[in-house]
Amino acid sequence: MAKAAPVSDTCEVWILDTHRAGEMAQCRALADMLGLPCQIIPLQADFSLPEQIPDTRNLRLILSFGNAVQAALALRTRCKNTPAVVQLGRPSHVPAADLDLIIILPQDDYPAASNVLRLRFPLNGADKGQRFIPQANPVTRHGGTVVLYGAPSKQFFLDKQDTYKLLSFSHKLAQAHHEPLHVLTSPRTPVEAEGWLEDISKTIPMQIYTFRKGVNPFQRFLQEANRFVVTGDSASMLADACRTGAPVWLFPLRTKQSFMEWLQASVDWLGLHTIRNRLVRSGWLGSGTCFEKWHTTLAEQNYIHLVSPQVSSQALIWQPDALRRDDDMQKCYESIMKLPLFIAR
Repeated sequence: MAKAAPVSDTCEVWILDTHRAGEMAQCRALADMLGLPCQIIPLQADFSLPEQIPDTRNLRLILSFGNAVQAALALRTRCKNTPAVVQLGRPSHVPAADLDLIIILPQDDYPAASNVLRLRFPLNGADKGQRFIPQANPVTRHGGTVVLYGAPSKQFFLDKQDTYKLLSFSHKLAQAHHEPLHVLTSPRTPVEAEGWLEDISKTIPMQIYTFRKGVNPFQRFLQEANRFVVTGDSASMLADACRTGAPVWLFPLRTKQSFMEWLQASVDWLGLHTIRNRLVRSGWLGSGTCFEKWHTTLAEQNYIHLVSPQVSSQALIWQPDALRRDDDMQKCYESIMKLPLFIAR
């Protein structure tokens, strides 16, 4: 891992580095949007602060993501000027009132509060100057049908049978539009899944681009693909695909449910969700994710189309609405600018 650059005492924004690429990409997007001098502070393996803390005299904003929230609060206690703490993603067992702003990702199951901002999409590819997703230009898009293939996760199953169903649909979609089929794996795709793709490619024609082998035309296909099919495990890939303006099909995956998620669902079913939300906001109880609810909402608002076994030939020609809002970054900017340290500037 590259050694972090020395921290300048002019840096006004610090990002606490969790060493997770997807998390840091969103933090950097948020910092770039603010246009302030920024520095990345690498955390230790247990997400605690490094032993040596640079001069904090000009620090005004701490950006933390997920498990970095405890380090952010610990850092604030060391600062004489009490910088604001903005948390991306649900804070784990931390009272909401301890944070200046909580930016909740759309798949997170976290209750509303006066300092909580819920996103429509993760911040991947977001632009402060853009309030709507632009329409895809068919003249410049000639990349065919592109599958963005993720991986099994804590929330989802993904096996060879699922993969075959995904690629069978994607092939049908590509044929309906008389275009080639491309499959891109992600950094999380396991070697075993790459083998599934190779086996299935013997019967379903496709071009496979394996991330592990260093072939990564992801950005090129974001610019060129005619349409996307995205596995339901990755919020970031879904956001990137939707922001291209091209049609996006979401392939739902079978969900896993931990004991705590089952317990929380049971509490809600009993009508006790108000109590649960109060415990989450107070930091006594953690929260989970609800990808299915987010995916359903996006489909109802015509941002995406859900893959189902009964998809008709006519439905394969689906196109998204021309004007779909994409003002998450603008809302983040406005919310941060309302914090006391920025108003007083």
